[in-house]
Amino acid sequence: MRIFSICLSALSLTSVISFTPTSAPNTRPSSTSLFANGGVVITGSAGGVGWAYAGEFMDRGYDVVICDVKDCTTAAAALEQKHKGAKVFHTNCDVSDAESVQNLAKFAKEKLGTVTHWINNAGINGGRRDLRDVPMSQVELVVKVSKSLV
Repeated sequence: MRIFSICLSALSLTSVISFTPTSAPNTRPSSTSLFANGGVVITGSAGGVGWAYAGEFMDRGYDVVICDVKDCTTAAAALEQKHKGAKVFHTNCDVSDAESVQNLAKFAKEKLGTVTHWINNAGINGGRRDLRDVPMSQVELVVKVSKSLV
């Protein structure tokens, strides 16, 4: 968790970090009240680092949109249960497809209003094996997904 805190500190969230809620623990104002209807979009967030980023932002009062090529329903439900007070919205998105990313942007605008942070976390790799054993189709897919995030 320390790594995530350091990363979030680097985003200069001083107004959020210094915010001290006066309400009971586990109740935070949503980003609609803190950030004039803004929120965070995190690609590749059905699990792993992206899911953890979403939880950290929710703990700081941001509403988030999570997306992945995998179904995010379970991930969103777990985030809602663990991080009360902020909202999480989910959708599917293949970041290697321009139309899918445009649909994500529209979805995020509808759900969050203003997007204050966009984290391109989605990515794939060829697995932990000798590069000579990775099929060319896998190499092409890794390059396609990574290139689309730039």
